[in-house]
Order: sequence, then structure tokens, then C-alpha cells
Amino acid sequence: MTKYVIIGNGVAGVNAANWIRREDSDGIIEIYTDEKYLSYARPKLPGYIADIVEFQDLFTRKEEWYKEKDIDLHLSSKVIDINNKKKIIEIENGKRVKYDKLLIAAGSHAFIPPIEGADKEKVMTIRTIEDSKKLKEIMKKNEKVVVIGGGLLGIETANSINMQGNDVTIVEFLPRLLPKQLDEDGASLLKSLLEKKGIKIVIGAETEKILGEEQIEGVKLKSDKIFPADCVVISTGIRPNVHIANKCDVKCNRGVVVNKYMETSQPDIYAAGDIAEFDGRVWGIIPVAFAQSKVAAINMVHGRKEEYEEVVPSNTLKVTDIDLTSIGKIFFEKIPENIIQKKIIDRDKGIYKKVVLERKDGNLIPIGAILLGDKTNSFEIQKLIREKIDVSEFADEMLKIETDLKKFIN
Repeated sequence: MTKYVIIGNGVAGVNAANWIRREDSDGIIEIYTDEKYLSYARPKLPGYIADIVEFQDLFTRKEEWYKEKDIDLHLSSKVIDINNKKKIIEIENGKRVKYDKLLIAAGSHAFIPPIEGADKEKVMTIRTIEDSKKLKEIMKKNEKVVVIGGGLLGIETANSINMQGNDVTIVEFLPRLLPKQLDEDGASLLKSLLEKKGIKIVIGAETEKILGEEQIEGVKLKSDKIFPADCVVISTGIRPNVHIANKCDVKCNRGVVVNKYMETSQPDIYAAGDIAEFDGRVWGIIPVAFAQSKVAAINMVHGRKEEYEEVVPSNTLKVTDIDLTSIGKIFFEKIPENIIQKKIIDRDKGIYKKVVLERKDGNLIPIGAILLGDKTNSFEIQKLIREKIDVSEFADEMLKIETDLKKFIN
């Protein structure tokens, strides 16, 4: 009987456990996590902060699910060491656990840049339920908040703060919002839509320090401009939790390096999700975590049976009354001759849509899209991109609201 041990109870860890049980009905499955809560959806945290998601609705799995699958879950059990030679992990409480196959799905942590004053009490990140609870309490006092970082989580958190009636300002270092998901046209429109909601936005601004002694007084930019603040939320990306992998000589760069079988450099140790680095990339997005953890699980049971294939990256912004999906490849250092870009923009209606097409072997294949303010055909466009369907006959119709793409796909 094989014993499978999983470090991490997030998307990758839970999905891997599910697939292991599907492939091996008799094996022992144990999950160890430093979290005190059952598996929950981090993308729902801004909704919880805004009181539009109930606490119980954060959770993706209930205790009964683990019992039904015969999965032994250990909460508040931080793994502090891995002995790959003896095949043992050590828990913070001193417990030692043997394994036959080990999956490192320890996720990532919020990155805090070296900003003077970032260690103050009301400077925080939004990564966990505890973070969200803390911010909810702060907002009850109707305090001014500065959010450093204009990525997806930064914008969603700022929107939640704004919905609770608190004054909020986003400070983004780069010259546009969502620099990984939007081009200049899309980012400009999104900025105006958010400002109409009452969210203040400053772009192309570098934070120098967080002011105040015992209490936060404001945020000072390198330009010397100061924004008053009682609380600061830092949302400047994530970093893989590679410290645990370093305990057992697993090869790490930005993340834990894996091959197409999700194997690490050490025998019988696999990695998946936010912590995994494949082909030089660490994605940190849910679709990749699902795909990688499935491959890892199947190969933990059967050996090299399943190969990981790159997932088309997609991101969705969850802000009330603003629909935004960004999928696939939308940026180029220099646009190749075989790339065609089609756009529709209506600033009055808050709509910006763009599709990126590639001419290849006589076909016209969609490889990326931005859909802001209108989700008509969103599912169909994503399907066209993922399945690399030739759109030569209807490329000019793809972005029109009146077009029903289902008839072309079917």
C-alpha cells in the first residue's frame, strides 16, 4: 500500500489528493498544511471583505469530503523539514511522517518590496482569511486606505474597501493598471471606470516610505507627493514558498523546478501549483494549478503516464459592474508580420474588446483576447483560443455584440 503525502491544502494539493484517490482506491493519503482552515478560494477574499461573500462560502471543501475520500487532513501542521534520503517530513510540533511519494504544493506568499515603514502594524497583505478579517475590522473605523499595487488583487481589494464606504487610493509603480493583462487602451478605460466608482488611482508612481511612528500617517512617493492613510495594503505579487524545498536539495530557481511529469530533481518528490516552475515559468494562477496537480497525481500513482502541457493563461477581474477577461498572448516586444489585432472600443459604454490572431499554415488562429465591459461570446472566444480553431471565415464578426459565435463553433 502506497503512502502519499501532500504539503499544502490549496488548489493544487486538494486536486492532487482527489486524483490520487481516483487512481488508487487503497493508498494512504495525508495532507499537511500550516493553515487552520479547510481549503478555501483566495479569489473570493475581496468579496468577503466587501460583505458580498459569506464566510462559509469561502470554502471549497467540507470536512465530509475528506472523510468520504479517506484523506487524512492535518490542519495547523507546518512542515519544517524534508529528509528525502529517509523519506520523512518533519512537522513543527516534532511529529515525523514517512512517505512513499511526496507532493510539494506549498503555494506562495505575498511579496513585500523593501519599502521603509512596511513593518508597521496596519501595513498588510491580503493572502489569507486572517488577513481579510483584519482588514474588515479596520474598515469598520472608516479609515483611509492606500493600496500599493494595481494588479488584479490590488484592484479587487480597493473595490471592496470602496464598497464599504472607505476612502481608498491605488498606487501603481508601472504606467498602467493590470500591466500583465491589459494593453494601454484597455488599462486607460479600466482606470476611468474605477475612478467613476470613487476609487482614486495614481499610476507610474513609486512608493518611497510609509509615514508615521506608532500609527500610519500616510504614504510618500519618490516624487515627494504624500497620500494620507491610516492603513496600507501591499499587493505587489507573490513568491513561491521554496524554503521548504530547499530543505531536501530539490533544485529551485524562482520556484521548484519540475519536468513535464511534475517530477522534481529528487526521486519520488513532485511539485505543482504556485510553487512549481516549469520551463522557466512560475504562473501562480488557478488553471495551471489544476492542470499540474492532475499530472503530478497520476504520475505519483502510475509512474510516467501523464505529461503536462502548457495551459493557456487566463485572468478575470471580479469587480461589481465591470466585466474583464484577459486570455492568452496579447503582448509582443515587436509585433510579427503574421499577427493581426482587431479592436472595438466604446468609451461611453465602457467597452473595449481586442482579439489577437496568428496567420499559420493558411489558417487564422486566435491566440489571445481582452474582453472588457462586454462578456458577449466570452466563453466561445476562450474556447476558440484554447482549441486553436481557424476563424478565417468569421474573424471580422468575433467582437461584435450581435454576433452569436456558437453557430460558427458548432
